[in-house]
Amino acid sequence: MEVIHQMLANALASDFFAGGLALGAFGMAAALLRIGCMAAHRAIARRTLVSMTLDNRAEAYRHFCIWMEQNGVLARAKHVRLTDRNWAHGTRGYAPAPGTHWFFWNGKLCRLDREINEKSKIGNVNNQRPMEVLTITILFGHLRTILGWIEQGRQIACSVDRVGPNLHVMKGGYWDNFGEIPSRSIETVLVDDDRITRARDDMRWFYDAADWYAQRGVPWRRGYLFHGPPGTGKSSLVRALASDLSLDIATLDIGHATLSDDDLREAMMDAPKRSLITIEDVDAVFTQRESRERHGGISFSGLLNAIDGVAAQEGRALVMTTNHKERLDPALIRPGRADLHVELGLVRAHTARRLFDRFFPGEDALARQFEQRLGAQTFSPAQVQGWLLANSADPQAAAQARGLVPDLHDLAAE
Repeated sequence: MEVIHQMLANALASDFFAGGLALGAFGMAAALLRIGCMAAHRAIARRTLVSMTLDNRAEAYRHFCIWMEQNGVLARAKHVRLTDRNWAHGTRGYAPAPGTHWFFWNGKLCRLDREINEKSKIGNVNNQRPMEVLTITILFGHLRTILGWIEQGRQIACSVDRVGPNLHVMKGGYWDNFGEIPSRSIETVLVDDDRITRARDDMRWFYDAADWYAQRGVPWRRGYLFHGPPGTGKSSLVRALASDLSLDIATLDIGHATLSDDDLREAMMDAPKRSLITIEDVDAVFTQRESRERHGGISFSGLLNAIDGVAAQEGRALVMTTNHKERLDPALIRPGRADLHVELGLVRAHTARRLFDRFFPGEDALARQFEQRLGAQTFSPAQVQGWLLANSADPQAAAQARGLVPDLHDLAAE
């Protein structure tokens, strides 16, 4: 023991050893101080900073970008990045460069961090874009402030002249916004009676009936089945209703092999607000004969649960379309899942004439001739439209309707 004390005393007497010991103690103190500062910074940040992260898969991302654009938040930004297309639909063709940007808003110091991951792509094959992430931070702020900015951006987006409904497609576990598609007038969907108007009025009532459903303790859901032969306007009616009611369209491909029951349920629940969820050609996936079997990744029971199960979506109408209603399992189209059935069938001559009038306004005599030529036969709206498109430059030939109704001389020649 005495030997150890002697060695320690000799070491302490050495200036070299003493200096090293002092440096080690200083380094340890500096490390402890750094750890303490970081802990203090985190504690202060938790109490003084509010932040929200958005990526460009979310509609809120676009709404926040529109809010910044409209209010000139980053008008003085010195570092920007040119883009091949609008970095968020509704904004200009340049954006803040990746990195950190500071701005003051209503007396609050704010920071915007923008990151772009070129390796992570979103969107479909023909419209891929890199993943972008925005982090908004406010000093001594509130989360409701950022949410208010996003809501203002949403209102601005709704107030501008829109081309038509936004189309959202479920891709890889999230709703991809493909942008606006041209609007379509409800008058362009041809039927012989007022069933389209009744469907429009029913859907309008549904989207305004949140309180009605809540007061009665009923889930805020409503389903529609559009059925009829090919070319009768089922998809056109979806677009026309969305255009007329200022809704977006969220379309689901339930036949995709990689889509599971859980994916479908979450997709229905997370569909964009004020959207019309659409499952087209449902008969191609589940028919009466195979409804109890699993098709790809979706089971029939999984589809039913996604539509009206305990955790099913609310506040968004569901439209299913089919060419063959008779093939569908009755459980899929019963009330509660498909509350209103709208048949779109072949149209008679007086209805087809309305389409002629739109192609050739003012040609009343030719319109009457066209109606007479069609006689008592019925046609799909797609047939009539195809004929008129083919003869759009020649109203006289269009009125003869020989592509729709063969001439008697043509029949005799055969």
